Amino acid sequence: MSSTNVKIESVKDFWEKNPVAASGIAAELGTADYFRKFDALREEDGCEPYELSEKIHGYSTSKGLTVLDIGCGNGYVLYQYARNGANVTGVDLTATAIDLSRKRFALGGLPGTFIEIDGTHLPFPDNHFDIVCSMGVLHHISNPQPTVDEIYRVLKPGGRLIVMLYHRYSWKNLVLLRLRRLLDPKFRGKTQQEALNMNDGDECPLALVYSRDEASKLFRRFGNRKFFLTLLSWKQFLMLAPLVKFAERYFPPSSKSWPARLMGWNLNMHAVKPADEKAS
Repeated sequence: MSSTNVKIESVKDFWEKNPVAASGIAAELGTADYFRKFDALREEDGCEPYELSEKIHGYSTSKGLTVLDIGCGNGYVLYQYARNGANVTGVDLTATAIDLSRKRFALGGLPGTFIEIDGTHLPFPDNHFDIVCSMGVLHHISNPQPTVDEIYRVLKPGGRLIVMLYHRYSWKNLVLLRLRRLLDPKFRGKTQQEALNMNDGDECPLALVYSRDEASKLFRRFGNRKFFLTLLSWKQFLMLAPLVKFAERYFPPSSKSWPARLMGWNLNMHAVKPADEKAS
């Protein structure tokens, strides 16, 4: 049975060699063409259109704010903040991600600070950032609590936390991965945890899922926690091509659909560090 107690070195090694979505992009890593194609993939309706990303992050109201991204990847989210006037910093476990983020910002002529480091000891003062985000990162760590504690420390009282975790009660976890374990030879014989890990690549060492209650426990020091679900395409939900075509023609885009709101794969959370509380 696959363990969820995975060393951080294994996580780092995988993501160093497998930047998110890079295997599906026919362009040289770190070029302008690469970033254009990555952004187009990310902003497809079945994933996260820019309008939805703006709803999650509030880029357009971030001018002058200090923003930290834990696990910044190739810099997509921070770039949107920066081009709206925020002062941005990204940290990531891998040198590959830091290099990609720097190249994206250099191509766009925008300032940003990027540091290769894990999230357990952040090199920033207490109460420093207006916004801390971490999108699709903490569910790849066996014990994210030390990183969550550091996020709390560096976030200003009254500051905003924006997080995305994989959702335990999603269509993908409850239905699609179980079907793949029955029907897909590559997944046959795998445990549910092994199938979850493979969502991000065959050799991915760990991918965890969280319910709202589990996420609330992890972020219990933060107040005003609000959850909403995203990411469930009509293709994933309906599976049969004629039904998918019908839905795409007559129903709202899948990013705005009721299936995504009920059983989406991405569990998004907004929270606030209490304004009257200092970091301990």
